[in-house]
Amino acid sequence: MNTKKYDAASIRNACFVSHGSVGKTTLLEAACFTAKALPKMGKIDAGTSNFDTRADEKEHKMTISTHLGFCEWRDRKINVLDTPGFLDYLGEAKAALRVTETAVTLIDAADGIQVGTELVSRYIDEVHIARLFFVNKMDKENADFDKALGAIKEAFGTSAAPLTIPIGAGANFRGVIDLVAKEAFEYAREGDGVGKKIDIPAEMQETVGTLRQALMESVAETEEALMNKYLDEGEITDDELRAGLAKGVLEGTVYPVLAGSGLLNIGVDQLLTKIVNLCPPASSRTEVDVIEGEERKAVAVKAGDPTVALVFKTVSEEHLGELNLVRVFSGKVATGHELTNASRGATERIGNMYFIRGKERSDTAEIDAGDIGGLLKLKDVHTNDSLVDKSIKYRVAPTAYPEPLVSVAITAKVKGDEDKVAMGIAKLNEEDKCFSYKYHADIRQSILSAMGDIQLDIILGNLKHRFKVEVEKKHPKISYRETVTKPVKYVEYTHKKQSGGAGQYARVFIDLEPRARGEGYEFVDKIVGGVIDQPLRPSVDKGVRAKLDEGIIAGYPIVDVRVSLVDGKTHPVDSKDVAFQIAGREVFKKAFESASPVLLEPVVELKVTVPIEYTGDIMGDLSSRRGKVGGMEQIGKLETITAKVPEAEIQSYSSTLRSLTQGRGFYSKTFSHYEQVPGDQAKKIIEAHQAEIAHHEKPE
Repeated sequence: MNTKKYDAASIRNACFVSHGSVGKTTLLEAACFTAKALPKMGKIDAGTSNFDTRADEKEHKMTISTHLGFCEWRDRKINVLDTPGFLDYLGEAKAALRVTETAVTLIDAADGIQVGTELVSRYIDEVHIARLFFVNKMDKENADFDKALGAIKEAFGTSAAPLTIPIGAGANFRGVIDLVAKEAFEYAREGDGVGKKIDIPAEMQETVGTLRQALMESVAETEEALMNKYLDEGEITDDELRAGLAKGVLEGTVYPVLAGSGLLNIGVDQLLTKIVNLCPPASSRTEVDVIEGEERKAVAVKAGDPTVALVFKTVSEEHLGELNLVRVFSGKVATGHELTNASRGATERIGNMYFIRGKERSDTAEIDAGDIGGLLKLKDVHTNDSLVDKSIKYRVAPTAYPEPLVSVAITAKVKGDEDKVAMGIAKLNEEDKCFSYKYHADIRQSILSAMGDIQLDIILGNLKHRFKVEVEKKHPKISYRETVTKPVKYVEYTHKKQSGGAGQYARVFIDLEPRARGEGYEFVDKIVGGVIDQPLRPSVDKGVRAKLDEGIIAGYPIVDVRVSLVDGKTHPVDSKDVAFQIAGREVFKKAFESASPVLLEPVVELKVTVPIEYTGDIMGDLSSRRGKVGGMEQIGKLETITAKVPEAEIQSYSSTLRSLTQGRGFYSKTFSHYEQVPGDQAKKIIEAHQAEIAHHEKPE
């Protein structure tokens, strides 16, 4: 495939977003086919999609990774990022929205606005880009454009303005009417996507007149001169209408609404035309958020400036290696150029580059400002890295992905495969930044954390099929902590060992007291008079620290205690480092058990957002989980409940919330603090620990 060179003013960058299964990928197939960029439309159900080409995407019949496509329409280049709609992968949309100027939000003509659409709309608000709605699946049974339009206006306000409306619905859907041009178009079902002009049906003439008048009124409000003309004359010209629409879309005061069907390729040419005529060009982006030193700020960017580009996605290709998708904000990225990876302080020499349309790639010698392309086989470049000219002293601010919500502990099924597991997960994490993997020393488990159960299953499936390694999974242990609640004084322990040769001797006395939560461990040397030689006193501290990591009552790390070494005795020959380490460990254990020890549990701050009608159910459920509600905030029809909840109580919260809200609720969590575990709960945890020790000590 060949593509001509376009400047930033001639490029439109759009991101397709929505809830899952609303038809984003099919719409992109239709758009590229209509623009003659693809010889035929692929079908997801048949496994012939030009974009969902990964094995896991074909298996699950859904988009899992952001895909790039482009086409040329009316002498303009349109880049489209097709993002996953499944809730576990919405972080992909967050990254894609940062490098585009327009969000095309798909709405199901029968099901209306769904939870994934509500969620991704928040991301659009964060990046302040233009917004356009496409009411898709007008061919679906029970499709209702008026109802969908009403839902859009209810959720997003009167800024939502229809530019095309459907002719018919369901099995009778056959075309669209362009309210701006006052023209009707009929389409062949699953045809070439180019509408045939027909007369506006007589029964729709009045509706068209009413909606067009409302559209003129909405556009007139974008500019005082237009409003004055509209008030004086009762209308504005078609050219004024188009110019006002483009201004309103750019400024976010008008959200165009279009109707169509990606599957039948009806109304898709109108979408392409509106993107070209009304949506902001790449050149409209005049600044970008960056980090210089410790400061985050916005800097001006334009085509002629030194190169600034962001790698927003990394794709691992089996026979090619890693392909970095890059948006160029200023300057250009060209073959042979040396750029600085500002995120890692290394120099990268640019080699092979491509313009990408799904599984197709076209060689290019440069990617200019405003454009999006792929860079192959760079030395050490990863998602969120910035490639900049050597004169640039900052990096583009990285995308902050949502915090993973669901975790499992995993171990290699076959002993010795641990490195293969780690390598496979690292490769998968290059492609998908919405999950994390880390070994937690305090619970001695490797924890895989993702946005949901489906994402976890897909990750483990990819480990098995792509990297030929399998794992066993189980619930993660909770990161409990141990501490004391009362001080104890002058606790003594004497260590003696005589075995024929050199002996060991150490006698120590300590005071143990609790510290405030979060203050950690402190060792205080209070020895006077030299009863313990100075070089041996740190050995007591070493012994105590060894016990801090092991725990005493349930095997969890000990925190927030002060140990004061107050007295002791040495032997002129047998006192040595190892003896005082052992004495320190044992005297601390003895003191700890006498100081009313308790277990602490991690508490998270949970922010749960649900439609208002589910608030009561959520509050009741949080109370049953020992949650303490701290506040509530209503935004439109959604309620956000903030609560502090023990982490042990929310290990299965994702599926519970989905069940309670019919999939319309979502949440985030952040660590808050540690607090004491209630006595009955602590007893169970301690008994389980003792049973585990007994099991391991039992002879085979």
